[in-house]
Amino acid sequence: MSAGILEYDWMVSAKERPWHGIGTVVEDAPTSDEAIKMARLDWNVEQIPVMANGIEIPNYFCNMRDDVNLPLGIVKGRYKIVQNNEAFDFVDNIVGSDEVECRYETAGSLFNGKKIFLLVKLPNKEILGDAVENYLFFTNSHDGSSALTAGLTNVRVVCNNTLQMALNGAKRTWNCRHTESITSKKQQAQEALGLAVKYIDTLEDTAEKMAQQKINEEKFLRRLFEADYIKGQCEKNKELIIERIHTIYNEKDDLQNFKGNAWGMYNAVADYVSNALPFRQTSTYKENKLNQFFVGSPILQSAQKILMAA
Repeated sequence: MSAGILEYDWMVSAKERPWHGIGTVVEDAPTSDEAIKMARLDWNVEQIPVMANGIEIPNYFCNMRDDVNLPLGIVKGRYKIVQNNEAFDFVDNIVGSDEVECRYETAGSLFNGKKIFLLVKLPNKEILGDAVENYLFFTNSHDGSSALTAGLTNVRVVCNNTLQMALNGAKRTWNCRHTESITSKKQQAQEALGLAVKYIDTLEDTAEKMAQQKINEEKFLRRLFEADYIKGQCEKNKELIIERIHTIYNEKDDLQNFKGNAWGMYNAVADYVSNALPFRQTSTYKENKLNQFFVGSPILQSAQKILMAA
């Protein structure tokens, strides 16, 4: 099955969004207790020694999914397991409070549970007259391939543009290696992310500054495709990508108020990244799209860097 959704994976989503396309759609966002069951994440990871020819290999273990007895990955002895219920508890403690209930919009797993992800809805914000939905995400791998990652991301509601600004003084993501205790990192995560208020307020200030910054479309697109990543990965489809971004920038109704400035161009690139179909469909398309939603798109990051330096 595509998108990294294999035999023992599932995904629950409260609504249609750029990361969705598979799994169970629910009308109301569930609580953590409901989400972990609905997303079929109510299983644990156990470690067993690694054997070769009947001999135990010192300091190496296999992470096993206990409900289906499935190996997820080989790790070293210092690797600390973070169970799925611990991940939900961690996110609850970051965003939960007596006044605001933590509600999960999306949760699920990829590659039979090697990777899990959680997405929590935060209060909306209006930026330059547009409604922007804000989310806290959390990803964890059980195969030793990546660290725990939590962060903030935003979606411009009118056209599902994913906004992933890297802002001075306001961190968007936080990481914790599996050799460290997640319990001792909760306070650090809360402080590092600055949660929601600082990042979202800074995003609003940056958007206002970009809206005042005049840009030349032709010059910007030329510089964008001179960026190292873009030049290395997109040269084959360069003209088609430029044409798509040009069309969005000049013809999308919701961008006409920002035509000729950096904020309009940033959103045109964001619209392309968020919504354009790939030139060649691959089995990992949806998985890559989900990863870009969490960690950021290289094209969008390059666009922001160029526009902010203008």
